[in-house]
Amino acid sequence: MILGFLYSLQHIAFLLIHDKRYKHFFIFFSLIVFILIYILKPDTYDIPRYVAAVNFPYYEPLFSLLIIILRPFLSNRNVILVIQFLIGVLTFFVINIYTKDYKNRVDKRVSYILAFFSVAFTLGVNNALRQYMASLIVFISIWFFLNNKFILSLLIFCFAPMIHLSSSMFYFLIIVILLFSKRAYFARRKLTLSFSLINSLFFFISLILIILLPVIVSYTPYASYLDRNIVEGRVDFTLKYLPILLSFVISEYFFGKIKKEDYIFSQLRIIRTFFIVFMFFFIFFNSLNELASRVLSFYFTLEMIVLSLAYVKGYKTGAIIINLSYAFAINAINVIGRIWSLIVFH
Repeated sequence: MILGFLYSLQHIAFLLIHDKRYKHFFIFFSLIVFILIYILKPDTYDIPRYVAAVNFPYYEPLFSLLIIILRPFLSNRNVILVIQFLIGVLTFFVINIYTKDYKNRVDKRVSYILAFFSVAFTLGVNNALRQYMASLIVFISIWFFLNNKFILSLLIFCFAPMIHLSSSMFYFLIIVILLFSKRAYFARRKLTLSFSLINSLFFFISLILIILLPVIVSYTPYASYLDRNIVEGRVDFTLKYLPILLSFVISEYFFGKIKKEDYIFSQLRIIRTFFIVFMFFFIFFNSLNELASRVLSFYFTLEMIVLSLAYVKGYKTGAIIINLSYAFAINAINVIGRIWSLIVFH
């Protein structure tokens, strides 16, 4: 109960730094809350399974290799603890490369705080270790792709499927979106389009998906997710999605028009829009509830980067909207303080 309250309080406290005088207080307060949460928090959900699997790792090869390298020197729980620490370092690195061109050190520190209290990090470091780690690698490779280092991007991406296989699907989907938007929107001399381009593309894809989605999934490695709904401790996907949709709409309103000169941030916003529209059609298929949660986890990693980048770029109101919505994120609060979520939501 206390941990869930602290998690929510930290996000609400972010409202204070609309006044510049409170930024240092916010950073200090957040560090204290972060330490308290991760000292007091018990292991829940997938963490005990990871600990038990250290003796016989059956995961993708690179993740299993990491376990095998560490386990001769550490207890099972400490092996997973080291991996959680590495995930934290990787999170810091991702936010750093996306915000490295911004010189305001205080704002950058705040952006790191926003990342480490995001739903993506909370779920990733406390539950979905493999998918979150692979997602971070995907976005490192995407950063290089956006900076026209295509070969390096592909080489870095090759590590991701060896940690979690689903990353390959997300990577190539994002590449297609980036290439399309670059050719159809950013390459134009005169910008006459904003969300109209995105809406037309996504509306067309969505009409197909709403009819064919279960069929498409049945021919992929994720066919096992059909009719696989893990009930215990899970929140229905629709209940998770609708607040996220609202946060997306409001934050995008404050971000304003997609700008050609703001290339990386704009491309990330286009990808974010695609996934919001894509996930909308999962609510029509109860059989895909578990698969939808996997897509949502990847979306949260993307949104974490958008949030941190938005803050350092001066889109403060949009960043506040996203961060404040995390104070009411059922799935994250469930992981941080399970008792608190049961009291509030049941």
